[in-house]
Amino acid sequence: MASELCKTISVAKLEKHKNLFLNYRNLHHFPLELLKDEGLQYLERLYMKRNSLTTLPENLASENRPNLVELRTTVSFVAYCCSTQCLQTFDLLS
Repeated sequence: MASELCKTISVAKLEKHKNLFLNYRNLHHFPLELLKDEGLQYLERLYMKRNSLTTLPENLASENRPNLVELRTTVSFVAYCCSTQCLQTFDLLS
């Protein structure tokens, strides 16, 4: 993972951000750092527009991210819902 991306995620964890902006980062894979530990438990909105993601992890909305209600991204599939909870908002952009 690029050091700038790592730093952005680390700061969000330390400062308990509610919004995390990872737009226009040319990401091909979902950053696994976002799924580790409980550092992002306060995260409500994750913005990942204009990346090159084709999949999202099944455990994106989990007990480690209980407040995550919105994901805005560009992906090549129609809907996302994990087994533990559904996100309230999911934007698919072209």
